[in-house]
Amino acid sequence: MRTRSAAPLNQRAVITLRRGVMAVVAVAAGGAASLAGCAAPPAAPSAARPAHAAAWPGAQRSPSQTVAEMRKAVQAAGSVHLSGVLRNNGKPIGLNLGLIRSGEFAGTLTQNGIPLNLIDVGGKVYVKATAAYLRELKVPPAVCSIMCGKYVEVSSAQARSLSGSLSMSALLSSFTGRLPQLTNAGTTTVAGHRGQVLQGPDGSRLIVAATGTPYPLQAVGREGNGGRPSNGTLDFSRWNAVPRPKAPPASQVINLNKIRS
Repeated sequence: MRTRSAAPLNQRAVITLRRGVMAVVAVAAGGAASLAGCAAPPAAPSAARPAHAAAWPGAQRSPSQTVAEMRKAVQAAGSVHLSGVLRNNGKPIGLNLGLIRSGEFAGTLTQNGIPLNLIDVGGKVYVKATAAYLRELKVPPAVCSIMCGKYVEVSSAQARSLSGSLSMSALLSSFTGRLPQLTNAGTTTVAGHRGQVLQGPDGSRLIVAATGTPYPLQAVGREGNGGRPSNGTLDFSRWNAVPRPKAPPASQVINLNKIRS
């Protein structure tokens, strides 16, 4: 027998949760697309190469050669971890996601300081509900007794939409498609990795590994008000080293489709 407390979960609360999740995902996906493959490091490196730059094979590549090799590397990669803050129409979203080529992902999107945990395993998507997130959505407090601390399994239709927006192919499409005209802007180091800096016509920059496989290391958008990147910063790490996500325990999962008022 269902308790009366399930009623609000099946009605307005469910609709609000689904809309809230999709809104956060839309901002994240839009922010990733707006980077369009060019960016600038937090502190712009000198255009002059250091004396030992000749030892960095990638530092000698032309921008077009680097982009061509980077595109092939990204398309062939099996996984990657993305982190940073993206902005879409001024709305910032923190991104911390491990992506698998098959379309699976796991990690967090953070809006207004509130993290939203997401897991995609084999096309099934789970969202972890927290008291802070439900308060942000103005969901009735009674719902928290059912949802808080649990993973909500979203509907099949919404899972397909989320998987399409947050897939590795979708979030990296800006780096495998057509890029703006880029020029060499020296070299720098990102998280201990040596990188070739490519600059776009709007001042944004893309840093590509100058040794080993030419994967993107960092992308930071053009400079906006106050000197901050107008459309965010994105860091790339753990290429081909992100493990496949695991589904949460069944005891911690709520399937919204099975709840009836």
